[in-house]
Amino acid sequence: MEFIIALIILIIGLVVYGMFSRKKIYQEIDRLETIKVELANTPVAEEISKVKELNMTGQTEELFERWREQWDEIISTNLPKIDKELFETEEAADKYRFKKAKQLSIHIDQALEQTKIDIENILTELQNLIGSEQDNRYDIEELNQLHRHVKKKLLAHRYSYGNAEKTLEYAINTSKEQFKKYEEETINGNYLQAREIVLQLKTDLTAIDSYLEQIPKVLVECQTTLPVQFNELLDGFREMSEQGYVLDHLQVEETVELLKQETAEIIADIEELYVEEAITKLDDVNERLEQLYDSLEHEVFSYHKMNRESHTVSNFLRMLQERNRELREETLFVQQSYHFKERDLDVYYKMDRELKRLTNLYYNISDKVAEHNLAYSVIQEELEDVSKQLNQLKESQESYSDMLQALRKDELSAKDKIEELKSQLIEARRLIQKSNLPGVPEEYKVQLEKTVHILNEVTAKLKEKPLNIQAVQSLLEDAVGFVQDTFDETEAMLEEARLVERVIQYGNRYRSTHHSIAQSLEEAEEAFRHYEYKEALKQASAAIEQVDPGALDRIQRIVSSQS
Repeated sequence: MEFIIALIILIIGLVVYGMFSRKKIYQEIDRLETIKVELANTPVAEEISKVKELNMTGQTEELFERWREQWDEIISTNLPKIDKELFETEEAADKYRFKKAKQLSIHIDQALEQTKIDIENILTELQNLIGSEQDNRYDIEELNQLHRHVKKKLLAHRYSYGNAEKTLEYAINTSKEQFKKYEEETINGNYLQAREIVLQLKTDLTAIDSYLEQIPKVLVECQTTLPVQFNELLDGFREMSEQGYVLDHLQVEETVELLKQETAEIIADIEELYVEEAITKLDDVNERLEQLYDSLEHEVFSYHKMNRESHTVSNFLRMLQERNRELREETLFVQQSYHFKERDLDVYYKMDRELKRLTNLYYNISDKVAEHNLAYSVIQEELEDVSKQLNQLKESQESYSDMLQALRKDELSAKDKIEELKSQLIEARRLIQKSNLPGVPEEYKVQLEKTVHILNEVTAKLKEKPLNIQAVQSLLEDAVGFVQDTFDETEAMLEEARLVERVIQYGNRYRSTHHSIAQSLEEAEEAFRHYEYKEALKQASAAIEQVDPGALDRIQRIVSSQS
């Protein structure tokens, strides 16, 4: 039973698959049939018939016959063959031979695509032929007008073209022959060749028309303008040479001679109608001529700038020499008063040597100016280099001077700091005297003696000659620490003394009722009288905390608020 059900399902599946596949193939056949009909209805024959309006000879006749044969083959052979294959495809689908039907449909699709390409090629070539004939008729009229224009222009201004007139006349006559050749090709039905002649004529006549505009300008420049400029340049060059300018490095005369030769070559190019090449060469000649003018102007500019720069450098040198003498005196003074490092002294000697070198270099440049054997532009560059190096030397002098001033500044700063520390110690002593303490602890005296000793040591070090400022600063740093510690210790000691007095006063209320507290307070008073303020505070606070916990904190807040 299960086998029968499975068989039925399989049969139903095959039937459904067959129906679906056959429907899909029928749809493809309909699509291909539609394309075939569209191709068959393409108005190729009507388009080909338009060619009959042209001269049916030569190339036109050959193309007409080829296109007609191709279209006849498409209509009578290719499309009927496709019809037959479409029928075979449909028949194969009806018989459920789907693989063969699919292969046939692919082949038909390819054949239709190739047929479409063939038809498009026919129509494109046909349009090119007809379009060429139409374009030729339109363009040839314009070219005839252009030919008459250039011929008239040449006759009217023939003397403006020099020897190029004959070449231009030959080119115009040659183009006239091209018109005759165009007529022959058109009469013979060779419209595509005629089109090539028209395009070449347009190129040639347009170029001739452009040459008629350009050649007179180039000839005027080569035969009139440039020769005048060459002579002016040579006159200026010789005049400057007589005035003492050294100009050999510019090779003015040699370059002008080369430019004259190139100008003659330009004229020769013009006569052969190599106009584009001639214009390019002319631009190069003008550019190099401009460079020569610029070079001469640069020498004049350099001469005036050199004179100004020479005066500036001379004054600069004198200023730096004077400053160097001042630095030498300052250095000698600092050597006597300070511990001066060897490398710092080397800096001065190096600056002194550099100044002497630059002075000699400046005098050498001045000699070159007097001897007139070097271009002013070269001398100017050398002066600029000297000026740059002098500015660098000036910066070195300023840096060295700042270093010397820094030594004096450190000395004065150290003296001010010592006075400040002494004032801080005096303040500490004043606070002690003001507090009316019975005395100070022994360890405080030792601390104070050490502080006074290091301050005296710094003062003595500051008076040594030469002064070693690094050693002074090292000792001064220690002294700052000692003074600050002493002052902090003073404030702490005074705070303890005030606090112990208040604690004892507070504890007096318990003397009559608490014997142990009375005993502790007496011991605290004894310690206070022997300047042992820490110990006195310790004993007094311990006594009152026994009977009144937290009393010490309250007393501390009161004392702090009153201090």
